[in-house]
Amino acid sequence: MKKSLSLILLIIIAVPILAAETILLDFESATVPTSVTSWLNYSTAGTAATVWSSPNPITSDPINTTAKCYKITKQANDQYWTGLEVTFANTTPITTANQYLHVMVYKTTTSRIALTFTPLGGTQSADVWQTKNTSGAWTDYVLPITSGINLKTIAIKIGDAAGIYYIDQISLSDNPASISRTDITIDPTIKNQIIEGWGGSLCWWANIVGKYSDARIKYICDWIVDPVNGLNMNIFRFNIGGGDDPTHKHMRSDGGDMPGYKASLTAAYDWRQDSAQRKVMQQLIASRIEKAGVNDIQLVAFSNSPPYWMTRSGCSAGSAEGNVSNLKSDMYDDFADYQTEVVKYYHDNLGITFNYIEPFNEPDGGWWKALGNQEGCYFSESDQMVMIRELYAKMLAKNMLAYSQITANDANSLDAGYNALNTYKNAGDIMSKLKLVSVHSYGGSQRSGTAAVAKAYNLKLWQSESGPINIGGTDESIIMIMADRIITDVRDLRCTAWADWQIVGSGTSPLWALIGGQYDVNNAPFSKLASYYIRAQFSRYIKAGYTIIDNSSPNSLAALSPNGNELVVVVDNKETYTQKFKIDLSKFTGIGRVTQIRTRALASLGVKNSVTYLTVVGNSFSYDALSESCATFVIPINQPTAIDEINDKQNLFKVYVEDRKLHIISTNEEKCNISIYNTAGQCVSKFNNQNTPCSLSAKALKGIYIVRTEVNNNAFCQRILIP
Repeated sequence: MKKSLSLILLIIIAVPILAAETILLDFESATVPTSVTSWLNYSTAGTAATVWSSPNPITSDPINTTAKCYKITKQANDQYWTGLEVTFANTTPITTANQYLHVMVYKTTTSRIALTFTPLGGTQSADVWQTKNTSGAWTDYVLPITSGINLKTIAIKIGDAAGIYYIDQISLSDNPASISRTDITIDPTIKNQIIEGWGGSLCWWANIVGKYSDARIKYICDWIVDPVNGLNMNIFRFNIGGGDDPTHKHMRSDGGDMPGYKASLTAAYDWRQDSAQRKVMQQLIASRIEKAGVNDIQLVAFSNSPPYWMTRSGCSAGSAEGNVSNLKSDMYDDFADYQTEVVKYYHDNLGITFNYIEPFNEPDGGWWKALGNQEGCYFSESDQMVMIRELYAKMLAKNMLAYSQITANDANSLDAGYNALNTYKNAGDIMSKLKLVSVHSYGGSQRSGTAAVAKAYNLKLWQSESGPINIGGTDESIIMIMADRIITDVRDLRCTAWADWQIVGSGTSPLWALIGGQYDVNNAPFSKLASYYIRAQFSRYIKAGYTIIDNSSPNSLAALSPNGNELVVVVDNKETYTQKFKIDLSKFTGIGRVTQIRTRALASLGVKNSVTYLTVVGNSFSYDALSESCATFVIPINQPTAIDEINDKQNLFKVYVEDRKLHIISTNEEKCNISIYNTAGQCVSKFNNQNTPCSLSAKALKGIYIVRTEVNNNAFCQRILIP
């Protein structure tokens, strides 16, 4: 009776899911049905690698209890497109009532699966690769098919691992949702980088916004830096403008016509210039202190172009050729002097410290040409190294290296940046002059290679600029592609900071800006765009000091708070259909009530950082990711570690900074070992067998650090800011 009732319930549940289902193939018969005119598998073993009617490997799986299925063995030497292709005798007209192809796949690997379709008289659709890490269970893969075609052929392709795969229940449905769930398994034992923060460039919006009223500037800056209700940004790139020939009138009108500080070789510096960008930067710092209670802002001073009078073309938009350096060969030292004088003035006279100087921006761009609409300058890799050497020499001579360092090379492409780093390595003297590797992720694929170089040289790594260049589609699709890029960059590039190009933009398009308004109307309102809320799903909850930990899904991030008591998981779904996930928390204990924050990219839906709560029963919970949405889960945890026991029960240590010294107090006054880690997870200082209380010099350190104090095989970790 119990089994019959379960079957009835399963039928009741399943009917609405595939209400308009049409079964194309179920593989119950060992004979190929007459509805199939030809079939093909792509294995080098041919049909010998397949069984048309094989026993279901797990009939107890509720989403596929049928007796038979299709079996294929992928060999180690098979191509990635190994799989099954079926051509039907009769075409099937595709309408909104049957436009989703569903395919059940059973695998014991984490291999990707791709589905394709071919219409009558048409060509095969592009491979749509889907990464579902669930193994040892049936998984429902879904592919939307273009409405209005006549379906003739379908294909299922196996992307990665060799092994035995089973395929079953190929059907058409009106439901875009998969009936299976993809596991997201989170592993806190595999720790990666420590996040330093999130941010963006002040180009060129601050050159406009900085001319508004103080009140208007403040509320925009509050939106950007507020850690609770804003974007929680703390990293900003300030543009040291070169300044173009004042007789030129070709620069963009949305703030791109940047002023320079020095009108000619013999002219004095005019520190009144660039007051608008400066005012915004000062307000960002003030707002951060007000909203966060601390000034943890990190600043990069970067240059798009030398002043026009230092250039070969006489124009700060670039050289006449584009792919030739526009800086005069005898002006490298002058340009280094120009940049350091600006940074030094801000430090000495305004109390604003730039943590890094970037002497060029996208030097790989051959598009920086004279009379273009923005400042830019090409530098070959050899020219870049000359510039870095000159900049380092000036900083050393002016005693600036105590508070500012060099970063490079901000190439437009990840691949160009990676190639430049390898050139720097071969030169022998360049990598030691850098403290930060900065890259742009507009294009290229060298994420892991770049991360490996930075790690080998003990350098921090930031994704310092990105945006949806050359990306088509709807606004919401573009927003979600950018969300995916954040996840990919953080997972694979292992960057400790991620920054947008434009934070504020003209109009209400979310393609680049997060905050939109009308620049040319002084009192016109600004608004938070859908992209703003999607960005907040990451930046508001994965905070500076949080450690990225391993998880099994390529469309998600997981991070732990410094004290180990909070887990943050971000899951996005860029698809136009619902995806179902199961978040596996089996490696955690003491799980509290989960806070779920969710945003839909389609602005008209009105779902913007909406908050709900759920209680975890057991060691996992399910989540249905609606189309083009991003969800963040803030999960209280209490891992049974020595860190938690000391922190929560004994309160053994107190760590604080005062008078440029790091003070450690122990209630037991025992000897301890102290390790200081930067936000990249690298140990920068170690002090063994210290008496407590003790005071250690912190003069050489600046920024956010994790202090780990150990005594009697117990440890306590605390995040600190050294100003």
